[in-house]
Amino acid sequence: MQPALQRHLVIVHQPGWQALDDWYEIAQMVRRIDPTTGVVIVAADRPDPELLKLAASLPSLVFSAGPLGKFAPARGKVYHGRPIHKFEQLRRLAAGRVRVPMSTMLGPDTKLDPAMWGEFVVLKPTDIATSSQGRGIQLMRTVRVRYLKPEDYPEDHPGRRAPMVVQQFINSGPRMPHYRVLTLFGEPLYCQMSEAGDNRVDLSSDDETIEAAPVALNVLQGKTKTFLYRADVAALARAAYRAVPEAPLQGCDIIRDAATDRLYVLELNPGGNTWHFSSDFQAPLRAVDGPEHEARRRWHLDAFGTAAHVLADVTRREAV
Repeated sequence: MQPALQRHLVIVHQPGWQALDDWYEIAQMVRRIDPTTGVVIVAADRPDPELLKLAASLPSLVFSAGPLGKFAPARGKVYHGRPIHKFEQLRRLAAGRVRVPMSTMLGPDTKLDPAMWGEFVVLKPTDIATSSQGRGIQLMRTVRVRYLKPEDYPEDHPGRRAPMVVQQFINSGPRMPHYRVLTLFGEPLYCQMSEAGDNRVDLSSDDETIEAAPVALNVLQGKTKTFLYRADVAALARAAYRAVPEAPLQGCDIIRDAATDRLYVLELNPGGNTWHFSSDFQAPLRAVDGPEHEARRRWHLDAFGTAAHVLADVTRREAV
C-alpha cells in the first residue's frame, strides 16, 4: 500500500526554456525517492485551474527555474528565478565572501589606478538582453578607460541601453578557459569547462588591436568543451548559491587566474533560461555539439537524478 501524500512539490514549466518531458522524468524520480511527496507540474503561461486547486490542497514547495508567469500559487514556499542586475550580483557575492573580480560602474567621475586595477580591465554591458550574446564586452588598457554618454556609443552597442561596468581583468590563460556550473539549490548538475580554439589577443599588441579583439568566450569559434568535476570549482558554485539563495537554478560562470590559481565568480545567470539540456536558446549549439556531448552533460554528474534528490529534500524540509 502506498503511503498517503503529505506534501506537494509544484514545478512551474516555462515552455521553450525546458522540455516538459524533463520535468515528467524528474517528477517520477521524486515520487520514487519519497512516496509521501506528490508532484504537480503547471505551465507558467497557461496554468490549469484544477492543477492550481490540487497544488494548494497540501503543504507545498513551488519551484520555478524562471519567473512564475501567470501562475499565482495559493500556498507554499516559493523559489523562482529572476533577472538580477549584474552589479547587484557582484555586490551580494562579495558580501557573502565569494571572490569576484573588482568591479565598478563606469561613470563620468570614474578614475582607475593601474596600480590597483592592473594593466588591463574588461568593459562589460549591464543590459541583460545583449550581454548574454557577448556584445559590448571589451578588453582595454586601464589607462584608456573613459566614460561615454549613452548617445555616444554606436547604434547597436548595449551601452546605449544601460550603464557599463568596468571589471578587473582575470588572466585565465591564452585560451581563456572558464567553467559553467549549473546548480540547483546549490548542488551542481553539471560542470562544463570551455576554452577558445585559438589564443586570445596578444597582450603586447597595440591598443586598437586589443580593443577590437573578441574576448567573450561565447562569441569565439572553435571552442572546446569538456564536462569534468573539480572540487574547488563546485565548492565555489555552492558558495555563490548561498549568497543569492532565492534563485534556485543558477548558471554560475567561474574563471581561474592562471598565475595565482585563485577562482573568481563572474556571474550567476539567475534568470532561469539556463536549463540547457533542452532549452530552445541552446538548441543550435546542441545540434553542433552532437548527441554524445549532450549525453555527457546529463550523465557526468547524474543531473536528473541529482535534481530529483535535491527537490525531494528541499520539499520535505520547506513545504508549507
